[in-house]
Amino acid sequence: MSDAALFVLIFGGFAVLRIVAATVAFLFILPRGDRCPNCDRPTLRVESILFDRLLPWFRKSWCLTCGWHGLLRCGPLSESTPSKQYTGGGVRPRRRGP
Repeated sequence: MSDAALFVLIFGGFAVLRIVAATVAFLFILPRGDRCPNCDRPTLRVESILFDRLLPWFRKSWCLTCGWHGLLRCGPLSESTPSKQYTGGGVRPRRRGP
């Protein structure tokens, strides 16, 4: 094997190893669950059919309180409070007269 091929093989291997190490470190930095990393409030899941199929172990989330949006790892979900859920009551659509 020539010196040039050996050089490309070794440095190419180091580049791939560096990308894999950075990806694993990024995976462990992401928080687990549905809590916002900024304000520690529950977030809403933002669904994306293609993203959910390609990377099912991540979830795209958006925080209503502080506006943060990003990736979280799948994990335990927070309990919802029934008093703050929208029930659809109290708002009636206006009817137009004949």
